[in-house]
Amino acid sequence: MIDRKQAWEFAHEWLDAWNKHDIDLIMRHYDNSIEFCSPIVQKVLGIQDGIVKGNQNLRDYFSRQLKAFPTLQFQLLDVFASPKSIVLYYKINRGLMAAECMILNAEMKAIQVFANYDKNDIG
Repeated sequence: MIDRKQAWEFAHEWLDAWNKHDIDLIMRHYDNSIEFCSPIVQKVLGIQDGIVKGNQNLRDYFSRQLKAFPTLQFQLLDVFASPKSIVLYYKINRGLMAAECMILNAEMKAIQVFANYDKNDIG
């Protein structure tokens, strides 16, 4: 069961890792079997279903995006929790609002992520 305190701790650690652009810290939040679904994956990688599978593939994708957007920063707006998932609601300094639904395992690592954005023009 994920309580709100755990959800907020996860969210702050995740946000800090992204804002530091530290790929090793970022990847600590994802299980080896991660499935990450995003419309940005569709656009950038050309994967029709928008899903990156596996920790190494996700590391490669995130590294590519960090390189493409060296000033990328996130501002956490809210966190929502359920027994097995959290939703991180945040603002991206590139003018996007995002909500990521993360299904977490018992070790508080994401096994599935669904990234959602408020605009179609993303990348």
